[in-house]
Amino acid sequence: MAYYQAGDKERAQKEYEDIASISTGKLYWGDICARSIYMLGKIYEEQGNKSKAIEHFQKFLDLWKDADSGLPEVEDARNRLEGLKK
Repeated sequence: MAYYQAGDKERAQKEYEDIASISTGKLYWGDICARSIYMLGKIYEEQGNKSKAIEHFQKFLDLWKDADSGLPEVEDARNRLEGLKK
């Protein structure tokens, strides 16, 4: 998140990809992995890569389909996904 907030989206993307690809860590840090997928969706959207953004927002929402609807990431991902599909 620090790289993203500092404007280093390329480094942030690499870090989020690394986190999202960890298979054993999902058992203990599933929320961090899911949030990494969400952040990748935001980065891809900002880069203009619509198909990858849609893919990641959809994957995030599939993972968190039973999450509270009031969570900011869930609402934001739904809104972004809807906008990208138009």
